Amino acid sequence: MLSTVLAVALMTQAAPYDLIVTGGRIVDGTGAPGFHADLGVRDGKIAAIGRLRGQPARRTLEATGLVVAPGFIDMMGQTGAPFLRDPAAGLNLLTQGITTLNAGEGGSDAPLSPAQARERGWAT
Repeated sequence: MLSTVLAVALMTQAAPYDLIVTGGRIVDGTGAPGFHADLGVRDGKIAAIGRLRGQPARRTLEATGLVVAPGFIDMMGQTGAPFLRDPAAGLNLLTQGITTLNAGEGGSDAPLSPAQARERGWAT
């Protein structure tokens, strides 16, 4: 049993990362001070944080002089309608690190009545 667990752990460590972000200052969102390290991503999840230079990866991003942080939440987003009309409207938010938008103050962009749906191009 122990040898099986050890073998799985060694295989997991040897598996290449999908992405390694090197040299960035990691701010993890916990309130702890930032620190310099590399970050390895595998299967869409953070798999390792530490010294990862030289480890196998499908893609590597150099982040020296940059901050590596989780996405930020925009609590004052007002509306999601621009994203429904043009998905590229979110690029300005993404380039600022905003990955979640709290929207819907006032009216609602969905569900819409049949007449509104014809006018706007969406119903739900």
